Formats: sequence, C-alpha cells, structure tokens
Amino acid sequence: MRSPLILMVAVLLAAASLLPAYSAGAQNIPPNAPAPAIPPIPWQLTAFPGVDAAVEPGRYTVHFLPDETVNIRADCNWVAGFWSGANGALDVTVTMTTVAQCPAGSMEEPFVQALDEATSYTFADGMTLIITSPAGEMRFTPAMPAMAWETMPTHLPDSAAPEAG
Repeated sequence: MRSPLILMVAVLLAAASLLPAYSAGAQNIPPNAPAPAIPPIPWQLTAFPGVDAAVEPGRYTVHFLPDETVNIRADCNWVAGFWSGANGALDVTVTMTTVAQCPAGSMEEPFVQALDEATSYTFADGMTLIITSPAGEMRFTPAMPAMAWETMPTHLPDSAAPEAG
C-alpha cells in the first residue's frame, strides 16, 4: 500500500518540477529588458533635479491615462496634454494649462517644462518611477500605493517589484 503512495508522490513531484516558476524571484529577466508600461495611476513627485528640499506630497503629480492623455498637477495649476511611451521611451506634449500665479518658490514652470521635454522612463526601488529629461531625473511614487500594487504589471524584474509589507 505504501509503494503506490510513494510512487504517486514521486510522479507529482517530478511533474511539478517541469512546470514554469511564476514567482518574481524565479523569472530570468535580462537587466536590459524593456521597461514595463507605466501603470495608469497618479504618480507624485518625490525628487526633482537640483532641489534638495523635500517635495510636499501631492503638489506635483502626473497621471498617464490609457487613452494617451496626461493630467498634471503642477503646484497651483492643472496641466493637460498627450503622451506616448513604450519600452522606456517617453514623449509628453503639454497642450493646455491653467494660469494661476503660484507662490514664490514654486517649481511649477520647471516641473511642467521637464515633463514636456521627457525622453525616457524606468522603474527602480520597488515602486519608483524615474522620468528623465534634459533637466535630469525626476522621481515619482504612487499617490495611491494600494491601488498601484493591484495595477503593476506582473513581469517586473526583482529590482522593480513592489516590496511586500
């Protein structure tokens, strides 16, 4: 009676070893693999080139929508436009903006200009979106982390996968 049970367990283990591994740690993704698509969630700015002070959460955000429109909050102004991107390349075209006068020290104009001149994107440190323009690298994190976790692509390399916690 034990022989058939042992044989069945051995067969199941052998069959399981032939199945592909679906955990992020077991995937062999080359380090130069193309960047995944930008999830359509609001992203808040956390670092801007040349600015050492902390960026107040929510004052500078960008939302890349599936219909290739982009919504941007730039301090006291709202900006709209179009975007296209794939495999790490990014092009943003600003088409309209409100014209409120933001307070002194606002990064509204350089932020909008840097997005309008964006050339590429990548992901790092879990859920950090890095957008590169001639001004340098802007770093963003999800404005709604729980929602981001549900919409992140499953094929991210380990360095770009969200941390459990």
